[in-house]
Amino acid sequence: MTDSALLLYHIQMDIVQQQNCDLTMHEGLEIYYDSFPASRSPLKDNCDSGNLLRNHDCTHVIFGLDTSIEQEALLDIWVLFGCNFRLASLIAYTKLPQLKGLYRDLYKDYGVRGMVDIYRKNFHSMRKVFSHARKMKKKWPLECPEKYLSRSIDDLRREYGINILHSKT
Repeated sequence: MTDSALLLYHIQMDIVQQQNCDLTMHEGLEIYYDSFPASRSPLKDNCDSGNLLRNHDCTHVIFGLDTSIEQEALLDIWVLFGCNFRLASLIAYTKLPQLKGLYRDLYKDYGVRGMVDIYRKNFHSMRKVFSHARKMKKKWPLECPEKYLSRSIDDLRREYGINILHSKT
């Protein structure tokens, strides 16, 4: 990633990583999608996946997390302890054809030991996420309602009692 692309990435994600972000969820998703490095494009839903990928991306936005492998690991904790979900939806998500290449690349780049190391190195942050998730007013719906796309991220975070971990404010 070039220096200018890296700067643009951080500027864009900084907006979503503000606790009181006044963008709508839809605008936050657009920024999230635009923040992907040129070498990687966001995975998109199709008729077979429904909204599973969009729902996952909404969790990145609502919890203020970027696409780095470390923050993906933090998102796992947010989803497990801060989201209301159906197990069938999680299983369906992991089986999406769009993710097969991603899983293969992760295994090739990190291996099992590398993946375990990512979680080990993030253990302190994961404990903080667990604490934040336990303090929420109610759990975030992993199947993000369509009507939430037009609501402000700040309003949704207030309603659910979400205090993001890496607030830029």
